[in-house]
Amino acid sequence: MQKLCCLWLALMPFMSGAQGFEELIQQRVDAEETPGIAVGVFENGKNQYFYYGFSNTDEHERITSKTLFEIGSVTKAFTCSMLSYFVQQKELALDDPAQKHLPSSIVMPEKNGKSITLLHLATAHSGLPRMPGNFSPADQSNPYIDYTEKELTAYLNNCELKNEPGTTYEYSNLGMGLLGFILTQEKNKPYTELIKEVILSPMGMNQTFISGEVNSKLLAIGYREKNQMRAWTWNHQSVLTGAGGLVSNPEDMLKFLVGQLNSEKTSLTTAFQEARKEQADAGSPTMQIGLGWHIREHKYVWHNGGTGGFRSFIGFDPDKKRAIVILTNSTTGADDLGFHWLDEIFPLKEIKMPLTLDQPAIKEYEGVYRINPTFNITITSRGKNLFLQSTAIPMVSIYAEEPDKFFFKASDAKIHFKRGANNQIEKLVLYQNGVEREGMKIK
Repeated sequence: MQKLCCLWLALMPFMSGAQGFEELIQQRVDAEETPGIAVGVFENGKNQYFYYGFSNTDEHERITSKTLFEIGSVTKAFTCSMLSYFVQQKELALDDPAQKHLPSSIVMPEKNGKSITLLHLATAHSGLPRMPGNFSPADQSNPYIDYTEKELTAYLNNCELKNEPGTTYEYSNLGMGLLGFILTQEKNKPYTELIKEVILSPMGMNQTFISGEVNSKLLAIGYREKNQMRAWTWNHQSVLTGAGGLVSNPEDMLKFLVGQLNSEKTSLTTAFQEARKEQADAGSPTMQIGLGWHIREHKYVWHNGGTGGFRSFIGFDPDKKRAIVILTNSTTGADDLGFHWLDEIFPLKEIKMPLTLDQPAIKEYEGVYRINPTFNITITSRGKNLFLQSTAIPMVSIYAEEPDKFFFKASDAKIHFKRGANNQIEKLVLYQNGVEREGMKIK
């Protein structure tokens, strides 16, 4: 990839504990983890921004601290902050049954006589699945826009819970989307107006929007395997917006995070403080959950998110008054970088720099490789890029770490090509999840 210009130099005098960020983010862009990355940190009472790469590779638009990214499930922290605010205002209660705040046309499922409460929805303990069973987008590249109250009603009225509410952690876009929908019903306002009224305007966050409601050159293009992805959009009929509908930038996201650390006793900061209190375990003894927020090691408050072409991470340490936001315009995120900055005990992942092979060398690997009678792997090339596709794996790029040895970006799987006596490629070996599978080249 062409070397890119870094725009962090003016911030060097304020780096302190953020020393080294410029090198780390440049490495990830140069290693083709993502076309661009933007980082904002709050430390010692100061904001710092680091950014590198392109928001649009075709037009060579560069990332800045004002570049807008889809933040995906980080939206859940906003939805639960609103819930916490209305609880502080005594307009809602965490132990309210969800049914109390829904139209009569919706009949919420129960299990063993136990109802789903607002707390259950906010802590991913509702018993609802990750996605509704009738989620069937007309356009997979823009999946949420056509899931409306009609579809939600049809699903909930016929849903059978697998677990009793309050007993089991199961991350649920449906549950959080439903919570956002409940808030809009209770206040009789669409999500876009409600979030602006309760959080965005009071915090001066004028660069945060519902995806699809902003048309700006500041909006980055999302990428998956170097391919441009369509922006996810939402409208007033979309009922799951509270699960992942926001776009924002590092400047606004730091405002939100600094607000979490503000010790002033306003109604909003009190709501923030209550939202991050531990409510339950979140799948392991080292992970807990508050209202929307996950808490690692009972200390680090965080959330991440992803859409069709973006990844996001936000986290903060309430005791040390430090916060970080990391945004990428690709399906490869940098959560490890965020956790590592919060505490160096959390390791950074290994970043591999792809080896560039010439086109004749790339062409050698093309072909169909048979793993077993029902599982073939097809290797194709385009220019100097190599792609793998099979019945079990959608088309993905694979990257050379040395001749004949390739790796994946999105997993720890590897492909090694093997040569025969005539130095021609005759088979490959797929290494994945501790298992080796060999495939002979059949054409």
